[in-house]
Amino acid sequence: MERTGKYTVVRACNDHGAITLREYPRNGTLYIVEYDDPDVEAELSSLDAGSVVELDLRRAGRRGNAWCAESARPVDPA
Repeated sequence: MERTGKYTVVRACNDHGAITLREYPRNGTLYIVEYDDPDVEAELSSLDAGSVVELDLRRAGRRGNAWCAESARPVDPA
């Protein structure tokens, strides 16, 4: 399963490399637990809580809300 959309960072990257996101504007919660490459991981790891980012995601394993970030594009607040 793959998806693209805008997400708000709820909890910044933790010591295990996981990031908690809220789907914008629907408020579903998901967790980034894997990254396609180090550049995507670095981009997401630098974001603070409250930041909005557009992501391309694919499911990580069988867990329902664990995702792998394939690409990340910061969104300027309007």
